[in-house]
Amino acid sequence: MKIIHNMAVILVCALPSFLFAQDKIAPLKIGDPVPDIYLENIVNYHGKTARFSDFKGKLLILDFWATWCRPCVEAIPRFEQLQREFSDQLQIMMVTSLPTSSIVKFFSERKISLPSVTGDQKLSKLFPHKYVPHEVWIQHGKVVAITGEAEVTATNIKTLLTEKQPVMPEKKSNFDYDLTQPLLFNGNGGQATDLLYHSVFTGYLDGIGGGGVYTDSMSRFKIRALNGTVLQFYQMAMRFTGTRELSRNNRCIPEFDMQEVLPPTDVPAYDAAARDFYYCYELIVPMELKDQAGELMLEDLNRFFGTLYHLRGIIEKRTVKCWALRKTEAFKELVSPYPTPEVISEDPNLLVYRKQPFSKFYQILAGLYRNAPFPVIDQTGITSEIDITFPIGEKDIRKFSDSLESYGLHLVQDTCRIDMLVIKQLK
Repeated sequence: MKIIHNMAVILVCALPSFLFAQDKIAPLKIGDPVPDIYLENIVNYHGKTARFSDFKGKLLILDFWATWCRPCVEAIPRFEQLQREFSDQLQIMMVTSLPTSSIVKFFSERKISLPSVTGDQKLSKLFPHKYVPHEVWIQHGKVVAITGEAEVTATNIKTLLTEKQPVMPEKKSNFDYDLTQPLLFNGNGGQATDLLYHSVFTGYLDGIGGGGVYTDSMSRFKIRALNGTVLQFYQMAMRFTGTRELSRNNRCIPEFDMQEVLPPTDVPAYDAAARDFYYCYELIVPMELKDQAGELMLEDLNRFFGTLYHLRGIIEKRTVKCWALRKTEAFKELVSPYPTPEVISEDPNLLVYRKQPFSKFYQILAGLYRNAPFPVIDQTGITSEIDITFPIGEKDIRKFSDSLESYGLHLVQDTCRIDMLVIKQLK
């Protein structure tokens, strides 16, 4: 009697430990042996419960599903056909956390013949997943695959039944992914290096400075504009559209309510009263889309600021006042005698060009007077390389014109029909 008494004590002590182990179910991965636990609350089956060992000699597929999951429900007829085709070699066991009563009703209305575990709390811990459908393949007491429903095919089943391993991607769940947070935000769903294409707008951001940064990388092209105004963003887009000259102030016509869209001129950007008028923007594209980045940025601006302020930026031909760069009657061909190109800037107020393309000189000239009331337009027709010395510190455009007279060039105020960046307010 003493021996029996001691054994009883051992069993009583062991029982809570066993139950604790059952409660702490460890998730299984491919290759792990499956514990011989009970499958409970089964409908459409010859018993309400079963053990994994009951399916010995069969390929067992656990199909985690829900009545509200459209792909899950759409897969059922196909799964039923596979069950009939492979008969006693295969068992597809559906698994859901939904209550037995609702599944019985659901199956009855649709005449579904497959069995299903209902009210599940155990199997979903053994095979954790974030989304359904979720398929767990078990053969010879081990997990041999974890897939989506698309991989449940006759071909893959036949391969496994011949003791071969089919090529099937493993379905993985990222449990750190938060559907309520932006994708890749703080590593949500992946890392910034996973970005292929993206554009984003924000309001004013403290502590990151201003201006634009655009950098090439091995795989992506970026345009980043920080704490800028609507007008500055549209002008920046022009720098990447092949019409760089339209980024200048005097090549832009803002046809909108300036007080509604732009910050007060007498208030700094960091002042709370002005922050609502400043934005940040970033565009990341694959390198093969680099040449289209400006157009993509313009589309983004029109979409975002079109919604906010009813704005639309377009390139239009307009007749405007301009400073026309022309040849004088004293002009002679500016042929350079120098063998190699050179730029000399020893004097901070003078720039010396030797054997430089005339177009380069024109771009510098137009840039120097980008804030002048009228744009500088090249009407010389010169395409050769030239030697020229010019005053880069001269603010008076008329005096700059005087400095060109010795080269047979001058600037004449006129009107011309040219491309302009026009920002319209559509109401």
